[in-house]
Amino acid sequence: MVFNLRSFSFTDSIEDDPPPPPRGFSLKELRVATHKFSEENFLAEGGFGKVYRGRLADGSLVAVKRARTVDQCSKEQFETEVQVGRSVSTHPNVLRLRGFCRTTKELLLVYPLIINNSLSYNLTERPDRFAQPLNWTTRKRIALGAARGLAHLHHQGNIKIMHRYICAASILLNVQFEAVIGSFCIAMIMHERNVEEGTIEWRTHTPRHGTGVSLSSPLEENSADAGFDSQIYHRYEDVYVNTLTCGIIGFTAPEYSYTGKCTLKNDVFAYGKMLLELISGQPIFDFFPEVHNGEALWLEDWVRKHMNEGQLGRVIDPNLEANYVEEEAERLVQLALLCAHKDPSVRPEMSEVVEILESQFLQRDSSTRSSWSPSECEPTTPYYSFPPSPSPPLVIGP
Repeated sequence: MVFNLRSFSFTDSIEDDPPPPPRGFSLKELRVATHKFSEENFLAEGGFGKVYRGRLADGSLVAVKRARTVDQCSKEQFETEVQVGRSVSTHPNVLRLRGFCRTTKELLLVYPLIINNSLSYNLTERPDRFAQPLNWTTRKRIALGAARGLAHLHHQGNIKIMHRYICAASILLNVQFEAVIGSFCIAMIMHERNVEEGTIEWRTHTPRHGTGVSLSSPLEENSADAGFDSQIYHRYEDVYVNTLTCGIIGFTAPEYSYTGKCTLKNDVFAYGKMLLELISGQPIFDFFPEVHNGEALWLEDWVRKHMNEGQLGRVIDPNLEANYVEEEAERLVQLALLCAHKDPSVRPEMSEVVEILESQFLQRDSSTRSSWSPSECEPTTPYYSFPPSPSPPLVIGP
């Protein structure tokens, strides 16, 4: 790591040799590194299994993800993370897979240890979050870093990766509290065998006034009985992968939820929702809907309502105690709502989000700068050009 005087940011030195690809670790190496997966080295637990702190023989600190069981689901998640780790190029805002271990009874993934946990932890679980909340400058840096990382996944040469799990829990914070995107368990690499180009069609219903039906309510077969007035038909042209709907409730774009056709705009939608959490300090899952004119307002609707009423202060995390730049906050909220728009044609691409944030923040505050170049998020091949299919999935040895 070097401190770039021009950009006032810690980054990987561009003069360093690129890191080696993910390598295979022996089970013995990882048992030694984690003290036999001891409880004192336990960090967290997720859908894949437990995560342990470890120290490799070279002295580097790592986080070791250990599968809870070796079944079809865990094998698929393991293979996905290894495939993505082998495909994604190095970027300071994307978590790099150090290596992996696979046996008949163990599936283990090795990542660098990210010292400041996740954005979700810092917003909702860190013991001193009320006395020492993430300040406004840090939140701007997180918004920009996450956008840069996601733009890199979407447009790194001819490789395009859909993350599908963007949320506050998948945004990790390094020692400088810069965003690092992790959690690639359900990511998808777009390639020639799994993409289609065409029209995505779906329909939604508008709620009848005063029925108490949320603006985000799912589609019902009988709209009259369910408290809906009329149907709205949507059409959107894009390149997509037709797959089972997979993601987090509240962070999955409506066109994907209704059709199973996933585009890169699904990640943009989730990024917008994550931004709303970052700005408001209010997790979507814990947000209790406010009733307005008999209708439930969820987080994005609640934010939009207060913005339309000129009540920016109601939207910003109260723990900041008004220590933010109003003009910047208003623009960031507007960008979040744009990204989380229900119409995918309205949402910007992540490369455009990066340009917007850099134009808003970098001219004012050098703390959000890095030596990362805006050109890195620009596609170097046409949007509809995809690489050959990846190598066959990893097979668990006997």
